[in-house]
Amino acid sequence: MKYFELPRESVFVHLNKSTYIVNEEIWLKGYIYDRHNSKPFRQSSTAHLGIYDANGKRIRDYLFRAKDGFFNGNIEIDSTFPSGDYYVRTSTNWMKNFEEDDSFIQKIVILNEEPITKPALVDKYHVQFMPEGGNLIENAPNVMGVKIVDDYGFGVDILEGSIFDTNNVQVARFSTSIFGLGKFNFNPRKGMEYIAKIKFSNGSVQTSTIQKAEPMGISLSVKNVDDERLIISLITNSATKEYIQDKPFNLLIHRDGNANRIPIIFPKNELFVSKILNKDVLIAGMNILTLFDPNGKPIAERLVFNHLNLLEGKVEVNKLSTKGDSLKIQIKVLGLNNGKQNLSVSVLPSSTISYNHQHSIYSTFYLKPYVKGIIENPSYYFKEITAKKKNDLDLLLLTQGWSKYDWSDILKSPPNQFYEFENGVDLEGTINSTGISSEDKLLLSFPDNKSIYLDILNNRFLVQKYFPVKGEQLNFALISKNEKLTKPNINLNVRFGEIPDRIKNIWKEKAEVVNENTSVEMKGPDLIYLDNTISLNEVTVVDDKIKTVIENNVFIPKYLKGKVTEVTEDIEFSFPLISDIIRSRGYYVREELTWGSTDRVIIRVRTVQSFDSKRSMPVPVIYLDNVRLTSFDLLYRMPTNEVEGFLIDKTGAREGIRGSGGVIRIYTRRRPRDLDAQFDKSDENILKYELREGFEPVKKFYTPKYSSYLSDEFENFGTIHWVPDLKINDNGVATFKILNTLQKDISFFIEGMNADGNLISWEQNLLIN
Repeated sequence: MKYFELPRESVFVHLNKSTYIVNEEIWLKGYIYDRHNSKPFRQSSTAHLGIYDANGKRIRDYLFRAKDGFFNGNIEIDSTFPSGDYYVRTSTNWMKNFEEDDSFIQKIVILNEEPITKPALVDKYHVQFMPEGGNLIENAPNVMGVKIVDDYGFGVDILEGSIFDTNNVQVARFSTSIFGLGKFNFNPRKGMEYIAKIKFSNGSVQTSTIQKAEPMGISLSVKNVDDERLIISLITNSATKEYIQDKPFNLLIHRDGNANRIPIIFPKNELFVSKILNKDVLIAGMNILTLFDPNGKPIAERLVFNHLNLLEGKVEVNKLSTKGDSLKIQIKVLGLNNGKQNLSVSVLPSSTISYNHQHSIYSTFYLKPYVKGIIENPSYYFKEITAKKKNDLDLLLLTQGWSKYDWSDILKSPPNQFYEFENGVDLEGTINSTGISSEDKLLLSFPDNKSIYLDILNNRFLVQKYFPVKGEQLNFALISKNEKLTKPNINLNVRFGEIPDRIKNIWKEKAEVVNENTSVEMKGPDLIYLDNTISLNEVTVVDDKIKTVIENNVFIPKYLKGKVTEVTEDIEFSFPLISDIIRSRGYYVREELTWGSTDRVIIRVRTVQSFDSKRSMPVPVIYLDNVRLTSFDLLYRMPTNEVEGFLIDKTGAREGIRGSGGVIRIYTRRRPRDLDAQFDKSDENILKYELREGFEPVKKFYTPKYSSYLSDEFENFGTIHWVPDLKINDNGVATFKILNTLQKDISFFIEGMNADGNLISWEQNLLIN
């Protein structure tokens, strides 16, 4: 289907809590998912996040840089946030291309000095009857779904529901789940009216009228035979059968552009037709079953979830040791063999009441994109899967009717690509100085000491696809024809994508977190010392992070300090290309594309055996700016004057076996040499511009120091630890350290995704001796 040709993405943001005390930080990890290929969505590199008040009005917005489908960061909850409900909305620029809203919205609560006032509770209920497949047909067996909610949208578990005809004869009975959902078999007769009498737990009785059945149509019904099979039934009445005869219908099983078609013809003199399907022919996860009439018009639809080969990942959390004031924790992922998992982990006291997220990564990627409206506690359906929860999920989908996608949009035209994937932002600048010609250049130096020359046209310049970080400093210098530096006067404009000022259809939850007895005690200053924080140990993974130092304006690993050769003018003159330097150290270097080879640059060690077979010549390990090269083509005719320094170690001892060909490290020049003196001696000719807007800087997690780790306040609202980017090794294991807060047991809330798109959502309490 052309409507789904453009890739669709979903975003899930794991927040470390759902209730925050003022002056705490919201720690977050974002996951972007390619729904068509069921893998991380790598194209989007910018995530837009907005915070909205209880009325849906935007009050703050933030930018986070995403890479390979992941991003993380934090947001400070300062004292300007009054107590109340807030909503965190996350989206990308690409999502604007589609009619369907794929943004991710989650509710949080912020507690400040003043307590949250509870709204008055009103016992008022809303009843909806929804036939399975969307059609209620007279004189034919139907399955009728029912949904009963209160004023807040929460489901109501009734005592009893009964259906009566106009003769006061009871024709059906039903009950509802904790989410207010139920169903019953119903065969409405022509000319008969029906009402429902519903008894609630408060003793009240409410009467509702059931909608009138249609004289013609087809009812679509789905039932699970067992874990591996389901039966699809199409039922009609005599009036419809006389009209359709043996005309062909088509049942389309589809999702996100993947589709299978099943032709269906009603047998002669039969009012129903059934098909039994093995679930392995369905798509893993959500399936949309749409029935088309002989004219190609969609007439019925049903959502079905296929659990087969899905939700198989499990997690084990163990305490390995206690040392000093820290606990060493091990996390082991089970059931997923493909790809290393990337996890985010929130660690809280086991009695916390501050983690009440409605969505998990499962419900966000597998359920939310296909269902209309708001679902109560969608993560429930994906925790500790049982037969009951599978039935509860199927009941939810039965009562949903048609999917989120509108067939009038699908059949009309595919979405237009008006919005691109954001790969950084553009900085547009104006130089407010006189006497500037097109021959002048603007030198821009970035925080990592890299520099670029910018062309000037009509006193304007442009920096494209840059990721400016909020608070970082850019240095500008105007270079005249005689290469003299002068300090420019600059106006800089940063263009960011827009997010809506308001959001609609937000979930109005009951304010159950705060009550009259505890609201006074939940003031931020009573719980947290604002001027004293402690830093927790960083996550330990398989490979330690390499510490870097700056030497000769170059970032190098600390253990190489003093060993890097600086490229001087004499070296540039003697060796015009970096390949000349490598060749002078005894390496065989070829810089041309030959028959049968896909590499433009080949570098090998010259050995005695090399005269017999070039294949036996060891290949060096080459790093360019501390990044290992898998292909040497980036070095093709690279001028030496673009190199700041180099190191050639023919022993390769630090690389182990793979270093048999030696190690070559090359560091590119960050700034032209002839301008170093002018930059380093004086700042008079440099404009230092601090960015007030930009992407959020990625900070290391820290936890506030609480007045007591044994108080009720800490156990209810405190934070123990947060790990945004926990990498699992080949054995499915990762370890990290947390602060020992002397809790008897603690809770771990884990979400994750790997490069193959396998998801993890897990909660576990851990007993601490």
